[in-house]
Amino acid sequence: MQPNSAVTVLEDAALAFSAVPADVAVYQEGSGARSVACFIERRRDGRLWVIDVRGETPVELVRAFPWTAPTRYLSLRDASGEERAFVSDLRVLDAASRTALEAALAQAGFVLDIVRVDSVEEDFELRTFVVETEHGPRRFQTPLDAWPREVPDGALVLQDVYGDLYRIRDARRLDPKSRELLWAFAD
Repeated sequence: MQPNSAVTVLEDAALAFSAVPADVAVYQEGSGARSVACFIERRRDGRLWVIDVRGETPVELVRAFPWTAPTRYLSLRDASGEERAFVSDLRVLDAASRTALEAALAQAGFVLDIVRVDSVEEDFELRTFVVETEHGPRRFQTPLDAWPREVPDGALVLQDVYGDLYRIRDARRLDPKSRELLWAFAD
């Protein structure tokens, strides 16, 4: 991989990381005053880990969007929500880190497509949706202040309290009851 303006190969950076294999190039990606050199791996426990000068930390993958660029702008955050690494593009990573993130993206990228909305109820701080998806019936909850978002292809997306995504490809094709329930919560 040839370094470009967004990525600088750190020739001796691997020395700073005890867990980085000797044959893996470590990259530094910078955004002005902030830059992080790291290696990313998926361990036997199934979690992603970031290895950097601060040590080894399990992380969660958070897409910073846009939906039109699913392999770009990825935030890796520790248990307290602090960003440990930011990846502007998977192509800037070494092969092992890229493979680990691609697997995490495949797992995180699972989106259930809603084909019918059966009911929507509000209670306390949550909104409960009972829907039919292409994979069968589902019940999920969203915070009251979470509204369906329109994405560039015109679909509507809802994210539940656990981070799972539900998509309505074309709301105009839903049955009248589903549209009525949905439009009460859409902008």
